[in-house]
Amino acid sequence: MSCSDIPGWYLKRHLPVIDLRSATWQTARSEVLPSGYEPAVCLRRLLSAGKVRRIGKGLYLVIDPVREPPAVAVASALFGETEHYVTTDAALRIHGLIDQPLPTITVVLASIRRRPIDLKGGPTVRPVWLARGSFDRSDKYAMTLDGFVVRIASREQAVVDALAEPKWMTHSTLLPEVLVQLRQSEVDSVAHATVKRSTAAAQRLGYLLSEARLPIPADLAELKPQSVVDLNPGRRSGAFSTRWRVRD
Repeated sequence: MSCSDIPGWYLKRHLPVIDLRSATWQTARSEVLPSGYEPAVCLRRLLSAGKVRRIGKGLYLVIDPVREPPAVAVASALFGETEHYVTTDAALRIHGLIDQPLPTITVVLASIRRRPIDLKGGPTVRPVWLARGSFDRSDKYAMTLDGFVVRIASREQAVVDALAEPKWMTHSTLLPEVLVQLRQSEVDSVAHATVKRSTAAAQRLGYLLSEARLPIPADLAELKPQSVVDLNPGRRSGAFSTRWRVRD
């Protein structure tokens, strides 16, 4: 086998990203590249042939001549060998709760911090960090998207993350519409998780449910917040809820 077989090796395994720091690359290199063949030389040739596209230091998107992998699958693959999950806008879109474009795909990490990655013509992948306890409690799972494995937040978890960290969601103004689409049991689960995550997240949820005239789950009914929080930090309409102490 030769350098030109590297893209096929990855695509056969539904792996859209080559990461020269990964164990997967070491396996591909040992199985495909002839002994002594320098990886840098191989990647330069693949770039020149249009078989890969560089998206970061040591990171290359494998070009599939038949179909382009979903951007969410690429985002998940970038962190395939570390604990992670895709959340907020991208997760809600996959779950069918929103249909807006995705300028940013938010990926939650627990063990490392990474810089944003521009997919060159596609969305920006934004890695964010979550404390280990909250990460372990997060409701996430693996699914396949066009054959590619994606680690994704559940419907409820994506909402919890958006409430706890409003800046993680681009289309946060759509959260009221998302909540209306959830079953009451899901809203109850969101309420339970937000109370555990942070009081601010619970306040925002209580405010949104009240504004939408939806039932207030038991986990929120006894909440008596002391601090004032912004619904969307940096964006204010001037409204204020004395019950939830939330500025909109």
